Order: sequence, then C-alpha cells, then structure tokens
Amino acid sequence: MEEYADVDALARTVDRRLNVGSGEFPLSYYRNLDSNPAMPADYHADATEFLSNCDAGDLDEIYAGHFLEHLSYTEGQAFLREAFRVLTPGGKIGVVVPDAREVLRRWLAGTIDAIEYPERVWWPIADLNAVCHLILYSDAQESPHKWAYDRETLARALKQAGFVELAEIDRYRDPRIPVGAWYQCGIQGEKPKEGE
Repeated sequence: MEEYADVDALARTVDRRLNVGSGEFPLSYYRNLDSNPAMPADYHADATEFLSNCDAGDLDEIYAGHFLEHLSYTEGQAFLREAFRVLTPGGKIGVVVPDAREVLRRWLAGTIDAIEYPERVWWPIADLNAVCHLILYSDAQESPHKWAYDRETLARALKQAGFVELAEIDRYRDPRIPVGAWYQCGIQGEKPKEGE
C-alpha cells in the first residue's frame, strides 16, 4: 500500500481505491464492495459484474483480501482480467488468500498449530476435517471456497492477467489485513505503465 504524507492526501484518493469482498472488515480510505447486503459496504454487487460496469482506468488501486478463493479458477481469472482493465496504467492490485501450501505442510507435519474461527473457537491443523472445513472447502462460511492458492499459483494468476512487478505482501504488517496470520499469503501487482 502506498504511503501518504497526510490523511488529507489519502482521503482525496478514496474514489479511486476499491476494497473487494470487504465483508465485516471495510477499509478506511477505500470504497468497499461486498455482494452481501448485510455487510457494511459502499456497494453491494457481484465484484466481476461491478468491475465490468466501470470504465478502463477508473481505479488506481484494488485490494481483494480473502475474496479470490471464493471464485472458481475460471471466475477468478475473469475477475483479475476485469481488475486489470479498470486500473489506470501503474495502478496496483493486492490479493490475499489462504496459503494452501503452508496449511497443508503443517497438516502433513502434524503440527500443533490451530486456526481461530469464529472468535474463541480453535481448529487443530493436524485434523484434516478442520483443514477442509476452514481452508480447502471452507463450509464454515456462507460462501465456500472454490479454489486454493499458494504464493506461486497466486503470482501466476496475476501474471496471466497481465500484472507485473509482482511482490509478496507482508501478511503480518500490511495495514489492509485485519488479522496477520501464517495461514495466508498475498501478492501485490501493478498494471504496466504506458509504453512498458
């Protein structure tokens, strides 16, 4: 996420920044989008459809935290292509998803790690049912998971959509992530600038 010298400068960018799949965690200084009308969002719509109604270059930044895994692979690629189209040249996208590789590595190792969901309910990663319930299929939520990613496959998906300058998002320190945790990973990408 870009650093801004003051809050006023950040506030002036809000109409050009979109938080997709905001759920219960709307971001300040972003327009928040969620398909569930019960969520505290500025817009309630299907994300890909919402973007398809935007003009090319309408946005400078898109953030999608724990959203892409709720789409099938094909749906995810369609979303990323639309995100690419509506970003201005040099615009950025940040995507955070559950890290399937790290979760499965810990499951195979039989670690004592656990994931908290919902609050104060802990699920042991050494139990495959817990892994399926929370990460692979995520039937713990109203909207189940349809695809799994790790850093490499997430970066590949962004690259296939045309994004460059791919870099890992710090899952512990990025201010867009409400809960920094080992079981997620993220990639930041950029739409090439004119002439690149």
